[in-house]
Amino acid sequence: MFNKLKFAFVSLMAAGLLFCISNASYAYDRGGEWPPTEGGTVFVYVTAMGSPIADAEVSVGDASGTTGPQGNTTLWVENGFHTASVEDHHGNTGSREVRVSPGEIIQVTFELGAAGRPATGSH
Repeated sequence: MFNKLKFAFVSLMAAGLLFCISNASYAYDRGGEWPPTEGGTVFVYVTAMGSPIADAEVSVGDASGTTGPQGNTTLWVENGFHTASVEDHHGNTGSREVRVSPGEIIQVTFELGAAGRPATGSH
């Protein structure tokens, strides 16, 4: 019984490792340049009171995008210091300075708090 559980555990670990490696190989698919040496990746996550905010406008340096249903987006930027900023569809904003090194992946999380979740309904 123990050997069957041990085999199942090792098999699941191997499958998970293969999944992670296969996804990582596509993270830097930028025209054959892997890993990038001229910039880095910034993963931006936007929440309000713990809930993801979709359709928020995000910018990091010259790169910009919109968050998806899970409240995140990924941007590729040049090396150096950049201002990361966000504005949600209610006009709430946030910003901070980030430093990106060659080939680096960084995460920036914006928590807009209660302002990002305006009251709804009638009283």
